[in-house]
Amino acid sequence: MNKGIKAVTLGMLVTALVLPLVACDKKNTTQRKPEPQAAARVVEEDPDAQLSTKLGAYVDCFNAADGSVRESADRYVSWIDDLDAGPTGKELKVKRLTQVSPADLDTCTKAVTQASTAKPALPALDAAATQYLADLTTLSPLVAQAYVYYDHEDYKDDRFAKAKKMHQPLMMAFGRFILSSDTFGAELSKENDALSAAQIVEIEKNEGRHSAFYHLALIRQAKMLTGQLSLESFDVVEVSKAIDAYSALLDESVKATAGEPDLSINWSSFQSQAETFLKECKDRMRRVRDRVPYSEIDQMRLNGSWPSGVEGSPMRLVKSYNDLVDQGNRLR
Repeated sequence: MNKGIKAVTLGMLVTALVLPLVACDKKNTTQRKPEPQAAARVVEEDPDAQLSTKLGAYVDCFNAADGSVRESADRYVSWIDDLDAGPTGKELKVKRLTQVSPADLDTCTKAVTQASTAKPALPALDAAATQYLADLTTLSPLVAQAYVYYDHEDYKDDRFAKAKKMHQPLMMAFGRFILSSDTFGAELSKENDALSAAQIVEIEKNEGRHSAFYHLALIRQAKMLTGQLSLESFDVVEVSKAIDAYSALLDESVKATAGEPDLSINWSSFQSQAETFLKECKDRMRRVRDRVPYSEIDQMRLNGSWPSGVEGSPMRLVKSYNDLVDQGNRLR
């Protein structure tokens, strides 16, 4: 099996984490949006704001495109028995791909083109983003072609002739994309985490603990918990302590922001999703701690189109984390 196909079959079945946006204004980051001219001056004059704006553009691209492409690859490889040979026409079920939206590709093109040359220079991240865009651009028309073919069920007319012809280029393009996605995601996550950690410290030092602090802190802890709990096995004692710490932070945030003036209208939705995420963490920990096996129905869901429907599964936890990040991104 070639390297591209291996990359798809071994690397793409894990749902990608959505990345949180980090705010570029230093005060009251959860609520206040500066006027456009003032915001432009902040970005031009403040290195931290420049970094935040640059990372924000990259995050917009990653969140827009990555999940749909991985889902498309997942659906494609799920019904083909032999990925070296490709589709034969004897498969029991054929699944159509998920489209790569032209709007998402346009978002990535604009974001990466601007951010890759913007200050500050981040050579590893900029190179990874550029390669990511190149591989996404190559993959997009191949997925579009395959989507129409399978959606229209044209394989019923040509006995899978075009399916066989499309297979190898499509798999290679998926493989290259997954490799570049893993690199881009890791570099972006590293830079984003560092900036978020610095902002948490600065907000607490200069302004105390209010919604902006809890927004960043809850997502940061949630990401670490998701990484721990997504593993097949983990130290239950240590993870339980981390869950308790997250629960305490969430309780503190509810009390501390109860009377906060001018609170974002989306704040209650964010806190509600944080509660849901906490429950999913506990469900995942209990399944591993108590060695609860997956039922036959669970197995069908995990191997089918609804893995996030299985209580205590890594996919369900990742989805809950992604929903939390989505809610947090709406606070901007």
